[in-house]
Amino acid sequence: MSILRILAFGATVALSTVTVCFVSADRLTHSGYRPASAARPPALAQAPVAEPAATGTIVQGEAAPAPPVRQMAGFDTERLNALMRGESLPAPARRR
Repeated sequence: MSILRILAFGATVALSTVTVCFVSADRLTHSGYRPASAARPPALAQAPVAEPAATGTIVQGEAAPAPPVRQMAGFDTERLNALMRGESLPAPARRR
């Protein structure tokens, strides 16, 4: 039984080492790391991009509608504190 345990442990260590080596090699090939002796690929020249005459949102016709007014401007910390203290929510109002 001890031979089987040693073989299982050795196989686990070997597979883990192989996995780490493959992952490291994959990371090195996909990273931007290049040794100093490696030749860099040639850089492509790009034409300058012309700036647009007008930027941002352009509204044509009537003026843009005003944004709707929000009901609540801040966070309800009193309700949060009540919930954290274990107080239950108030019963919903009955409809008539």
